[in-house]
Amino acid sequence: MRLSIKSLIVVLLLLAAMPMAAGPVLRQLHIYVELLDNGDARITEERTMSIDNEGTEGYIVIGNLNGSKIRDFAVSDEKGRDYIMEGAWDIKRSRMEKARRCGIVTKDNGYELCWGLGNSGDRVYIIRYTVTGLVRSYKNSDGFNFMFLARDVKPSPKDAKITISSPDLAKGFPPDSIKIWSFGYPGRIDKVDGEVEAYSSAALSPNHYMTVMMELEKGVLHPVMTENKDFKEVRERAFEGSDYEEPSWWSKAWHQLTHDTESLFGSLFLVGFLGFAGWGGYRKRKTRKELLKDIEWYRDIPCNGDLLRANGFMKTLLSSSNDNLISAMVLRLIRTSALRIEEHFVEATGLKRLTGNKGEVQQCIVIGDFNPRNRLINSAPIQKLYEMFKEAAGSDRILQPKELKKWMKANEIEVMEFLKLLDKNVSLKECKANAEEVRQVFGLKMFLSDFTLANERHLSEVALWNDYLIYATLFGIADQVKNDMQKLNPEYLKMSEITRNMMDDRVVPMLMATTCSSISSVKSSLDRNSGGGGFSSIGGGGGSSGGGSGGGVR
Repeated sequence: MRLSIKSLIVVLLLLAAMPMAAGPVLRQLHIYVELLDNGDARITEERTMSIDNEGTEGYIVIGNLNGSKIRDFAVSDEKGRDYIMEGAWDIKRSRMEKARRCGIVTKDNGYELCWGLGNSGDRVYIIRYTVTGLVRSYKNSDGFNFMFLARDVKPSPKDAKITISSPDLAKGFPPDSIKIWSFGYPGRIDKVDGEVEAYSSAALSPNHYMTVMMELEKGVLHPVMTENKDFKEVRERAFEGSDYEEPSWWSKAWHQLTHDTESLFGSLFLVGFLGFAGWGGYRKRKTRKELLKDIEWYRDIPCNGDLLRANGFMKTLLSSSNDNLISAMVLRLIRTSALRIEEHFVEATGLKRLTGNKGEVQQCIVIGDFNPRNRLINSAPIQKLYEMFKEAAGSDRILQPKELKKWMKANEIEVMEFLKLLDKNVSLKECKANAEEVRQVFGLKMFLSDFTLANERHLSEVALWNDYLIYATLFGIADQVKNDMQKLNPEYLKMSEITRNMMDDRVVPMLMATTCSSISSVKSSLDRNSGGGGFSSIGGGGGSSGGGSGGGVR
């Protein structure tokens, strides 16, 4: 029977309106890795999924373990129900028979960790297991190269993240003692608050995988399993096919010249280099001695309140960093009410939420109004810092510490533009030409260092105490000056909310943690080849343990 054109159109419209079989969806995968002191890793995977009628079980492929073992496997769901652990797993059963049960399939080269999907709908599966000896001891350092997400996982995660921490390190991983790289996915890997975070920037496909390589200095952890080789061999194998690069021939030559003391040419080159550096140091010391001869206390605000200029003199003559400058700039914003510090309840996320922690009260930065006509904050660097804080805070204008770090990692270009504003160096020649300003800066530093010795207290001077705190932060002596002020005038603490914020022993450390460390993580990510973090390499990661091919829903 032939259909008329009208009937055919109706049939096509009905077919188009019928829902297509979407299949299961892995909306979010978050893998929490806790590295224990002995090198074992406790791993928790949180899989947020939409389950339809397809498949009977979920499973994770873990192969190529090279002597490591899987133990303590357990599964629970979004209702907190623990699944029954069966041990050996029979995959040839119905969905109903597998519901709320889990088990392990042992393969020649590893394992499949399996659990029943149970009811359809929006589901969250929490999978826990331990990998023994994930971190291993090498000749020169410790580390691992591990595939946490295998290739050909179906369905592939729309959003994936790996968080690596160590419960045995109270302050987390020392950022200068670890190096990190990642492979197989579009995204990044970064050092954040003593942890390592690797995360995707787009939905993953079956061709993607997530491998993390991490190198630790000896003594950070104490892994039991050992490898009789240098970690360099692991790194070189992983870099094959990646867009990470080994150091250039010039970098290697420089290293050879400056480290091979048996090389005559290298020694001569090194002597010449040190001689040039020594001459520069001699000129700096000579200029500093001339400018600061018979320095006297200075009780006013130097450089017309220009923190950047004062810091420039400090950097040129004392080689100070910009970290104190950034903290002083934040205090200047507090001083002018553009920012304030308040306690707000912050909901727990990640592994803390999974373990039942609902959240805690934290100190947050609240964004106030910025007055560009105020000469204390109308400089480009301070205004740029305020704008970054305001954008990171969002519509509620309450900036949580992790919000700032997340924003800075996502806006590296703006952060680097801000840092360029801070890098206006002052030459020795300019220091000599502005000798009086230099003496004012160092005179104030001497005055604040000797604060309790200055017995005469004038009302006009007490009015400058807020500014003194800012410059004490710039000079790196804030704790000493705050203690001196409290001894001399205990009532000063109660004068205003701004003063209380600035005198609070928790404020400056919090600012350092949220601002300076965020900026440092952005700067270190630019050195990704040497393990500073940054964008992941789509290829490479060869020689890794774990992972393999397959997994998901079947």
